[in-house]
Amino acid sequence: MPETLHLMVDELHIASLVVHTMPQALDPVAQALAKMDSIQVHGTHPDGKLVVTLEGPSADFIMDQVAQIRLIDGVLNVSLVYQHAEPLQLLNEGVSHD
Repeated sequence: MPETLHLMVDELHIASLVVHTMPQALDPVAQALAKMDSIQVHGTHPDGKLVVTLEGPSADFIMDQVAQIRLIDGVLNVSLVYQHAEPLQLLNEGVSHD
């Protein structure tokens, strides 16, 4: 079987999540998430929902972070809403306004 050449491309992965918690665990879960470097909490709802974005270098990193969120006491479910990947090289290029 021939060897396949895999090119390593530095990427930025951005994912949005809805984290469902028990209502009484909303604040402790939000505090735990705020301590994680790659996560931002954008909103909460008193019935136990948090809107979160997550950034990292790979899809595996994103899924590892989702697994860590699931382990937080009071978390009932984590729903991946959207994930986008962009080569870092493209993020550093200018945008033309033609």
